Amino acid sequence: MKNWLFILLLILVNFSAATQSNFIKGIIISNNGDSLYGTIDYRNWKYNPPSINFISENNDKKILDASAIKGFLIPSANETYESFLVDMNMLPGDPDDAINDRFSDSPVVKKKIFLLQLVKHPAASLFLFADSRKEHLYYVKGNTEPVELIHHYIYDESTKQVREVATYKEQLVDFFGACSDVANSAQTVKFAKKSIIDLLLKYIQCAVPGTAVVIKKKDPVLLKFGIIAGAIFNKYQFEGTNTLLVDENYSNNLSPVLGLSIDIGLSRNQHKWHIINELVYKMYKTGSSFTRPYGSGYTRTNDVTLSLSYVQLNSIIRYVFQSKGSLSPYINAGIGNGVIVAENTNSLHSAYSFGTEENVKALDGPKKYEFSLLGGLGLAFNKIQLELRYAASSKSFSPYRDLNINPSSFQFLVTYQF
Repeated sequence: MKNWLFILLLILVNFSAATQSNFIKGIIISNNGDSLYGTIDYRNWKYNPPSINFISENNDKKILDASAIKGFLIPSANETYESFLVDMNMLPGDPDDAINDRFSDSPVVKKKIFLLQLVKHPAASLFLFADSRKEHLYYVKGNTEPVELIHHYIYDESTKQVREVATYKEQLVDFFGACSDVANSAQTVKFAKKSIIDLLLKYIQCAVPGTAVVIKKKDPVLLKFGIIAGAIFNKYQFEGTNTLLVDENYSNNLSPVLGLSIDIGLSRNQHKWHIINELVYKMYKTGSSFTRPYGSGYTRTNDVTLSLSYVQLNSIIRYVFQSKGSLSPYINAGIGNGVIVAENTNSLHSAYSFGTEENVKALDGPKKYEFSLLGGLGLAFNKIQLELRYAASSKSFSPYRDLNINPSSFQFLVTYQF
C-alpha cells in the first residue's frame, strides 16, 4: 500500500511541474495607451516582477518588461502595476545590512521598473517597489513623476554605529503642508506601508474631501466549512516482551470516519497554502488468537479482542497545485491528537491446556491519548475533495512499558465544503 502512495505522489509532482504557470485574465496598457486583453502568468509576486508573460486573445505570446508597456492590471487580484523611470535609493533598509554595505559607492541608480499601485488619486498617489533587499515607497503629487520616500541606514565610521536616515518624514511634512494636522503627524510616522497609506488617505480627505480613492486591498483569507465522511483501513503491530498480548497476527479492520472541517486559505500565492483543522470520529477494532507454551508441558491460548472509539483533532498544512482545469491536486502534512471516548470491547480470554479458563481485561486502563503523523494526496473539484491519507502512531493505546501498539492506516476521505 505504501508503494501506491509513493506512486500517487510522483504523479502529482509531475502533474504540478506541468502546470506551474498560472495564467489568469489580465489587461496590458501599451505605450500608446491602448488596452490589450488576455492572460498574464500571475504569481502573486512578493517582489515586483522585472517582466511578465502575456498571452493575448489571439494567442500571441510575449514577454514584456517595463520599457515595453505602460503597465498592466490583474482585476481578480486587485493589482495594478505602472511603468516608471525612477531614481532608486540602493542604501540598505535594515540596520544589520548597513554594516556590510557601508562602502557602497552607488547609493542611487536610475531604472525603469514596474511599480505596484497602493493608492491612486488625482491629488496624491503611492506606489511600491519591493525587492529582496528592501521596500521602496514612491509618492506622486498630481501628474508629476514618482519620488522615492528616502529611508535607509548607514554605518558611521567615526562612531562605529549604525544611524537611521529618515528623510521621508521631511518629504511628507512638505507634501502635506496644506493640511497642518496631517503634516504634524508625518513628523513621527513610521516607515511602514500601512502607516504611510493611512496618512496619505487623511491628507486626501483634508485636501479634496468626499472624492473617491482607489486603494490596493489585501487578499482575503478564505474560510470554508466542511463535512467529512470516508473509510479507514487499519493495521496493527503489537511489539515488545509482553507474552500475554504480543503477536504478529492481529486482525486489520475497516471502519467509518465522520467529521467536520475548517479550511483557511492563506491570502498569499493565490490561496495555494491552507491550514486545515478537522474534528473526526474513528474506531480501532482488532483481535488475535495465539497459543504459547505455559510451564512444563502445558500451553495457554489467548483470545484478545479490542474495540476503541476515538475523537481526534487533526491540524494540517495543505499545498494546492495550480491547474488550468477544474481539478486541483493537493498534498497534506499534519498531526492528529486523538482521545478515547469509549471502550467498546477490551477482553482477554485465556484457556489453559490443563482445563482452566479466565477472562480479564486485555489492557488495564488503555492510554487515552494518541498522537499521529498524517500525510495525504487529494483532488479538489468545486465543493468536493477526495483524498487518500496515510496515518501512523507509536505506542498508541498501550499503557505498558513492555508493549508497543503501533497502528497505521490508509484513509479514503470525501469532504463536502460549503
